[in-house]
Amino acid sequence: MPRSTTSSPALNSQAALVPMLGFAVFQIAAATARLGVPDAIGDGAATAEELAATTGADPAALFRLLRAAAAVGLLTMSDGKKFELTEMGGMFRTDSPVEANSLMLLNSAAPIWKAWGGLADAVRAGETAFDQAYGVGIFDHLEREPELARLFHAAMASGTRSQIPQLARHYSFPDAEHIIDIGGGNGTHIAAVLEANPRARGTVFDTASGISAAPEVLGRAGVADRCATVAGDFFASVPAGGNVYLLKNILVDWDDDSCVRILRNCRTAMTARGRVVVVTTLMPEDIGTQSASDVLPACIFDISLMVTVKGRERTLAEYERLFTQAGLSLSKITRVTPDSADHTTSLFHILEAVPAAHPRQASDGRG
Repeated sequence: MPRSTTSSPALNSQAALVPMLGFAVFQIAAATARLGVPDAIGDGAATAEELAATTGADPAALFRLLRAAAAVGLLTMSDGKKFELTEMGGMFRTDSPVEANSLMLLNSAAPIWKAWGGLADAVRAGETAFDQAYGVGIFDHLEREPELARLFHAAMASGTRSQIPQLARHYSFPDAEHIIDIGGGNGTHIAAVLEANPRARGTVFDTASGISAAPEVLGRAGVADRCATVAGDFFASVPAGGNVYLLKNILVDWDDDSCVRILRNCRTAMTARGRVVVVTTLMPEDIGTQSASDVLPACIFDISLMVTVKGRERTLAEYERLFTQAGLSLSKITRVTPDSADHTTSLFHILEAVPAAHPRQASDGRG
């Protein structure tokens, strides 16, 4: 006879549900970051009154928030008065290399938070929650709301910066002459690639709002003389003449038909010996074969995609089908192996695709 899951007194208590109330923890962290508390504390310690004067918050209300932030591990509280950052709390400082602040500010923004409230309806309808909430897709919405667009592109750039070291460690661009970064945003990734490949030229291709900050980023990196910025619509066409078409975390945003259009446009535009390089997470066919520390972030991000865009995380077989429909063939798979120096998920991969009929290779090392 199966054991009842309600037989334990602990499980009969509402207190057992507290760890599941992730929305509250998220908003505690988001409010703490949005008020600028991590930067205000810095490497020191401060009272709620001192932080209220710095952040412009109500002292009593801020104390309650800080106490909750200490309870969830962002701060420590001593003598009932002084607050200091924990290691996790330090991730929300604007000078943190992790740049958790950017991601938190985007996902706690009112339009994104409202869309999450429609998750159940999105599952019922098989549609995107953001589209249902606003009657328009998020990328069209970004063109109408500059502040949300700024948060979006800042969060995407911060994610790219955190991934660049492990990408560089596992993948080079042999024989790259002209690398075209499709959906490259502010140019953070292509700048790093061009720094590592001094003989290559680059183009960052995105919407007008997407590339608005690219000239500054490319200039700071010292590669502006080797990298053009082009605005356009990758569903219509992409710049011609590249021998590498880079798509980093782009295809996850779109449904299958849209992905095939993007890939087919790359196939049409590339040189005779060109290739597409897709940087993405590969969802396992069976999540039971992977560690929870890898699968949980991937599954949560997959639901985040359901909330905001028309795309999803895909398995290797699903990517292979996209390549085939676009006239491409998967030629090489490189797993970005995690090590003690970073927290890269073992599901993170780099896929190379070439015009169909080339043999496939597999690699766990540097491409």
